[in-house]
Amino acid sequence: MRTIKKTALAAMAAFTALTLTACDGSSDDGKKSGAAKADNMKSEKLKAGQPASEEQELGTDKQTGKFTVTGQRVVMGKPEDLKGDKEDAKKYAGKTVAYVYLSAKLSGGDAPMKPPMLITNVSALTEGGVPATRLMVIGNLPGTPSDCAGQDFDKVWKKDEERTFCQPVVIPQSSKVTHITFQRGYYKEPLKWALDK
Repeated sequence: MRTIKKTALAAMAAFTALTLTACDGSSDDGKKSGAAKADNMKSEKLKAGQPASEEQELGTDKQTGKFTVTGQRVVMGKPEDLKGDKEDAKKYAGKTVAYVYLSAKLSGGDAPMKPPMLITNVSALTEGGVPATRLMVIGNLPGTPSDCAGQDFDKVWKKDEERTFCQPVVIPQSSKVTHITFQRGYYKEPLKWALDK
């Protein structure tokens, strides 16, 4: 991402500076090599708001917690949310943003514990099973919902505590988000929550 000039206008627009990350999911080669291992690792059919039965083991600082995750909902943004400057406007032409909400509960394992990385596993699928592109944002986008919060890495998790995160993703304007996803590692299919049609 280009350096933002230190002007008052640039400072006002700094929160719209965007950096795209790689799409969720493995490469084709990864999927092929992991096909055999993935045979018995299919994700269950879930609907938005339904907790996954499989706990996710996530660790940090030599601690491992077991988390129950739940894809909650998706709030659609507007194409204008991605137009921070001329470069962004060109890069995201024909695209729009969606805000993906997922909750996680520390249901077992070590507790209390420092926050593990959860938010980077959250994404979405659009029609035809096409992965959305996760968006790394400095600050907030102009249309970010007031309750859309990223992960707090300073607050220690307590046993049975539940938190809700929000991850922005980029999709084509002509597409519709069909599923919330949570990545479970390289070889496993992600957990998927179907959204109401």
